[in-house]
Amino acid sequence: MRMNSRWVALAIIFVSFLQFTLNWFNLVPAFGGLIADLHLSLPQVGVVIGMFIAGYGLAHIPGGMLAEAYGMRFAMLFGIAVETAGTVLSAAAHSYDVLLVGRFICGVGGSVYIGSAIGLTTAWFRDHELATANGLITGVAFTVGASLGLYLWTDIVAALGWRAALLLGATVGAITFVALLWLFPVPLDARDSARGVAGNHLNLAALRRTFGNRNLWLLGLSFLGAYGSYFTAAQLLPAYGVTHLQLEPAAANSLGVVLLTAGAVGGAVGGWLADKVFGVIPTMVGALIIESVALILIPHLGATGLLIAAAAIGGMGILAFVPWIAMPGLYRDEIELSDIPTACGLMLTIVAVGGVTLPALYGWVATRYGYTNAWTALAAASFVSMMFCFLVRRPDTAHNGNAHAEAAFK
Repeated sequence: MRMNSRWVALAIIFVSFLQFTLNWFNLVPAFGGLIADLHLSLPQVGVVIGMFIAGYGLAHIPGGMLAEAYGMRFAMLFGIAVETAGTVLSAAAHSYDVLLVGRFICGVGGSVYIGSAIGLTTAWFRDHELATANGLITGVAFTVGASLGLYLWTDIVAALGWRAALLLGATVGAITFVALLWLFPVPLDARDSARGVAGNHLNLAALRRTFGNRNLWLLGLSFLGAYGSYFTAAQLLPAYGVTHLQLEPAAANSLGVVLLTAGAVGGAVGGWLADKVFGVIPTMVGALIIESVALILIPHLGATGLLIAAAAIGGMGILAFVPWIAMPGLYRDEIELSDIPTACGLMLTIVAVGGVTLPALYGWVATRYGYTNAWTALAAASFVSMMFCFLVRRPDTAHNGNAHAEAAFK
């Protein structure tokens, strides 16, 4: 019964991740309708995109604290409800300002949701399975949901119009909310207990465990460069292909498709490698080195090479993210189960700095010093920040599939 409940729980979390990224990215196919109906300029469309990121980045830590105060299940439900409400408001928007509010609310909901989703996964999957389970949700489900929003919703927008298409996405969120409310099982493991996912854990001691934890700060810094470089490449690599290789728009867009699709593979493989083969820190370090190499090679590649680089950046970026986001759940001697949403929120808030600054750095360097130096700067940022991994304390060796491989990095 326990085994079945674990996989039922993971299946529900997996579906909930689909709605999370679906309602994040399904606005992109609606841009044409937004521009026509709301008379938006391209800079205004950029602000609309940024409003989701603003809400998402600002609410990571408050979302974790909400989970500690009222429980992970409550916070996860709250996040889904808020993101769904924001999607409905976006669909109903008849002015630019209302659309901005709707997207900001969506981002807040997604931010509150993700920390508790990871925390609940940790409650069910520990030891040699945690990174694998996280890989399925933060890697596979994340990228599948994003792909649905970007590509399937293109046809839905064409068939139904952008407002109805967004409302359909909100319906997926509402159905997920009901499934989580009625079907999600409570973890009963004696080590964790249902108390670990319940509320009433927000106190000064909990805040000290999280914000005073040296490893969490170092982990955040270790992924800052790779996080920003990944999102920069995802957004700007197709435009680079058009400008510098004279690729047709369809061929350039395939770079984004390959990058995103490779992330699903990287998520599944990364969890397995971290749990069963190398351990979490070596898996992360190896993936980030490969990502850095792919970034620095971009200016020297043709069309085929650029596709391979896109696959490496997308696959290795998510492959590294999976063990990285699983790490708070492995420091069981320092971080309690109830602290995990806030711990993940702290790490995600730190890397959000990279998500904001590195695209701007890329543009600044490209304008003044050329695109070769711009891609080199991203590679350097990814590699240099990765070095903080070597200062992180190795998690409990009882977790790791290969303790000796981990020890080699200490």
